[in-house]
Amino acid sequence: MIFIPFVIFLALIIAKAQKGLFACLLVLVATKSIVDVFWEYKFGPMSVTSIQGVLIPVLFYQVLNHKKNVPQLWIRTANIYIIALSFGIVWAITVKPVEFAQSVMLCINVYLGFILIPLLVNTQKRLKQLLLAMMICGLFPILVSIFQLQTGIVFRERETVGLVRYVGFYHDAFPVRFYGLMSILSVLLYQVTFKTKDVFLNGFMLIVAGGAFVSIYVVYSKAAVAILGLWIMLLLLFSKSRVKQSFSMLIGILVLVIVFGDAVSSNIEQLFSKEVGYQTGEVKDAKYTLAGRGYIWEDYWRFWLNEQNFFYQWFGDGLDRPAHNEFLRILLVNGIIGVIFLIIFMIKSISNVFKIYNSIRVFAFMLLGMYMIDCIGLEPGKYYYYNILVWGIFGTLLLRPNLFIKEK
Repeated sequence: MIFIPFVIFLALIIAKAQKGLFACLLVLVATKSIVDVFWEYKFGPMSVTSIQGVLIPVLFYQVLNHKKNVPQLWIRTANIYIIALSFGIVWAITVKPVEFAQSVMLCINVYLGFILIPLLVNTQKRLKQLLLAMMICGLFPILVSIFQLQTGIVFRERETVGLVRYVGFYHDAFPVRFYGLMSILSVLLYQVTFKTKDVFLNGFMLIVAGGAFVSIYVVYSKAAVAILGLWIMLLLLFSKSRVKQSFSMLIGILVLVIVFGDAVSSNIEQLFSKEVGYQTGEVKDAKYTLAGRGYIWEDYWRFWLNEQNFFYQWFGDGLDRPAHNEFLRILLVNGIIGVIFLIIFMIKSISNVFKIYNSIRVFAFMLLGMYMIDCIGLEPGKYYYYNILVWGIFGTLLLRPNLFIKEK
């Protein structure tokens, strides 16, 4: 089994050598959900996913030579984000050199993410292939989720408020719901841009969208519920194709109701039982909400406030910690300066949304909304592929709007 990711790495190298960078990108996108299964396998200090994180810049370094072809407004946005992520990491070079090297490689991957997809996806044919690769990537976690539901076999014991999480082979709910959300987004983008009279293709996308809703639902993620709720609201408010896209989302919801019946509402209610209990007064301590993240935030906040010296408070100490909040993580790693740059980046991103064509602006809102929700309870700046996909698609919406004009 451990040979599987290395076979995929070899496929990436062969795809680049024989077909070029775009083919290599398609293999990367289509297989990432499989590579992530091997997250706990290590070779020395490096995990399989870290090895891929080193391989990506090696394979795609040529893209940086064409950075001058990317408009400056997007390069400036990328620069601000990289400063927010890396401002204080230099202090870790003597304390934790391996962690320092991993942080540097992460930043290179994130920076590549801003230009990789916008530069390589330059025709509608390539956009179509990328969206299909994203759907293919979602198939593996979807099939694993369905297998667990049908057989009752749970590969990893994960639980939240008494609900068993079907995370499959992953470390937690995040990969399952991320690949599910990206599958749904790719189906919506495909429907907006391309005619889909092919019965088999329409059937495939229907299966992907419905399966994605199921896989997202059974990991019982509060963030996922919040993101899907936000996406549905945005599609209803801002989408040019409200009826068609809302119908796609409705199909997914109907699949949940058909598969799980009345259990959907009761499970969602149980998922948010701590939050509801706090509002009603049954739960007295707010820190029990959001899966107890309040206690983690409180501990790290006290550490920063009472134990960090003045220099580290402003410039960070470069050491990454599992803060489960991107603002707090950046505050510890890169200090107040890093948080300021993160806020500037978010403001700049909001500004960029309004530079995107009206007909596709809703998708930029969806991506940015997902990122901001993830910043509350997760640390999206630590996941290189998350940034490659999110900012890559966001940048393509901004820089290549002609690709999303409905084909005739």
